[in-house]
Amino acid sequence: MTRLAPLIREMRAAAPRRFAAAALLTALVPLAGMALMGLSGWFIAASAIAGLAGLGQVFDFLRPSAVIRLLTLGRSASRYGERLTGHDATLRALEALRLRLYATMRRAGPGELARLHSAQALNRLTADVEAAEGLLIRLVFPAIATAVALVAGGAGLWLTAGGVVALAVVAVHAATVAVLLRLAGQGPRNQARRHEAALQDIRARTAETLSLRADLLMQGRLPTHLARIRDAVTRAEAARAALDRCERLAGLALSAGAALAVAAVLIAGRRLEAPWLLLSVLVALSMSEAPRLLWRGLAERGRIELAARRLAPKIPAVPDARPAPAPHPGTYAGPVLRLDGVTVARPGGRTALFAPLDLTVGRGAVLGIEAPSGAGKSTLLAAIAGLAPPLVGRIGLLGQPLAAWPEAALRDRVTLVPQCPALIGGTIRENLALVAPDATAARMRAALDHVALWPALAPRGGLDLPLGERGAGLSGGEQRRLALARAILRRPDLLLLDEPTAGLDAATAEAVLAGIRAALPQAAIVIVSHRTGDMAGPGQIVRPTLPQV
Repeated sequence: MTRLAPLIREMRAAAPRRFAAAALLTALVPLAGMALMGLSGWFIAASAIAGLAGLGQVFDFLRPSAVIRLLTLGRSASRYGERLTGHDATLRALEALRLRLYATMRRAGPGELARLHSAQALNRLTADVEAAEGLLIRLVFPAIATAVALVAGGAGLWLTAGGVVALAVVAVHAATVAVLLRLAGQGPRNQARRHEAALQDIRARTAETLSLRADLLMQGRLPTHLARIRDAVTRAEAARAALDRCERLAGLALSAGAALAVAAVLIAGRRLEAPWLLLSVLVALSMSEAPRLLWRGLAERGRIELAARRLAPKIPAVPDARPAPAPHPGTYAGPVLRLDGVTVARPGGRTALFAPLDLTVGRGAVLGIEAPSGAGKSTLLAAIAGLAPPLVGRIGLLGQPLAAWPEAALRDRVTLVPQCPALIGGTIRENLALVAPDATAARMRAALDHVALWPALAPRGGLDLPLGERGAGLSGGEQRRLALARAILRRPDLLLLDEPTAGLDAATAEAVLAGIRAALPQAAIVIVSHRTGDMAGPGQIVRPTLPQV
């Protein structure tokens, strides 16, 4: 459990009171169950003996039966409360965990975000969070119940049947738990990890094959991809078969433990009176319920540990270094964008991609950045947008250091349209509403008209035209123009455009850039492009000095 301790503390901190309530109710469930079984056995045997002896008229039936009813209700209530509070605590913990993960990813650079955007990384992250869901409900709470059952059951048997019976029963159940821990050792944990890895491989490869099926079919590579999926399925089945063998052995150990516990009572307590003997037998049987629940968590321990190890680097508390909200826009002094000795490096690198830049862009100005592919233009735009820190230098926005801006205020002022914009499956209206939920249909149509897209969309359904996943249904140029229309709706102070006219003919490209300028006359615009025509509009063109090779 030491490997899981950090994740347990993390989840417990999200709802400590509910965690404590769930742990308390978890402890009450085996207590109520053992008391109910033991008292019921004693009552049945004692009432039968009283009837045979002709003492039925004086035997107290009412109070034991009332206690039995009370214990029945108490066990049901504690079980219900344990499920309710346990799941509530888990869901709150998962909510906090997801928020911490999102906060950590929000601070990641473009390279790390691109890696996390891959199907494999997203699939793994989703599976890890799902695995963490079972940590409390299937492992921690059953472990608490098992410990309580052994201690409380042993103490109860000691008081009612004597120390020999108590020690014998506790020894048998403790040995059963030890066998379960052994069965859930390194081998099964490795199999659980292999099973989880194979399932993730199946999901990732299936999603990849479905999204690329047309291209794979035309290239004749579809059978190869299907064979890889079948291989992953085979690996998952092999790991599942190994886990099933452990499951059967665990079931055998639990059944044998319960039988041995009863045998221990019958042998060690052979001199007990019938009511107390039956009480001890039923208490010994009820003590095996908690280890049976514990096994489910032990069987998934490998998967949970793997998830905890991968999540651990992503969930440390990261204090937000940005100060309180920036002042009102009317109080800003200075140019929209200012670079003082700024250069950037590739994600994770320390080598400058170009000589330090010094430049200023005011309201209504357009700046063009021209350089060969791989020279760092997109990385520079990411640094200006606050998505990654520059290697050296200082970036200022509206007279304040970029690092001093609160995240929400920064996103209101700066908009970046990357080379591959992200669109969603849904209508044109829904894609535009992502950035402007309150925008009217007229305002959306105007934005589309500014990027020369509305004439192409109007005959096809206009704002209600449905799109497939990632904007399928539009050409590459239309997808880029839809992203530009979305940027116009944000009305930023600084608009960063990375290859905004790629895939467009010269006339359409010129109309799009003119439309953006007309829609945002007060915005500062920075354009990165390989097209010579795109550099004709900007009033200032910068060509970064590249290192000598």
